[in-house]
Amino acid sequence: MADHCVYRRSVVLPATPEAVFRFHEDPHNIPKISPAFQRTIIGHANAEARVGETFAIEVRLFGVLTLRWLGFWEEIVPGRLLVDGACQAPFAYWRHRHEFAPVGAAQTRMNDQVTYRYPGGWLGYFFGATLGRLHMALMFADRHRRTRRYFQQQSQASPR
Repeated sequence: MADHCVYRRSVVLPATPEAVFRFHEDPHNIPKISPAFQRTIIGHANAEARVGETFAIEVRLFGVLTLRWLGFWEEIVPGRLLVDGACQAPFAYWRHRHEFAPVGAAQTRMNDQVTYRYPGGWLGYFFGATLGRLHMALMFADRHRRTRRYFQQQSQASPR
C-alpha cells in the first residue's frame, strides 16, 4: 500500500477496555468527541457494532464544507478491537483501526491507526501526506483530549 498514508496515535483513558469499546462502537458518540471545527451529525447507526453493518455520518467542516460518509464495521473483537471502513467518503480508501488494551486495573490504552488515500493519484497522495496528515494530527489530538475528558467526567459521576 505504498500510495496509502498511515496515521497513528494513542491515548491512555481512565476506563476499562470494555467501557471504551462500548463508547466507540456507538456512532452516536462521535459528536461528543468531534473537534469544534467539525460539526458531526449522525444519520442512521445502531448503538452496537456488527460486522458488515453500515452507519451514515455528515461532517460540516468550519460550517462551510459538508462531507457525507457511509461507513461500515469491518472487524470487531468485543472489548479489544473495532475496525471501520468507508463505502462513501471524501477518501478513495479509509480504514480506521481502534485497539483497546488494559493498562493497570481500570485504564485503557486506545491505539488509533488510520490508513487512508485521497483521490487524485500522486497529487492526492501528496495532499494526504502533507495537509491531510496535519488535519489528522489536529483532529485526533482534539478527539483524544475530548475522549479523555468524557471518561474522566464519567468516573467522577459514578458512585465509588
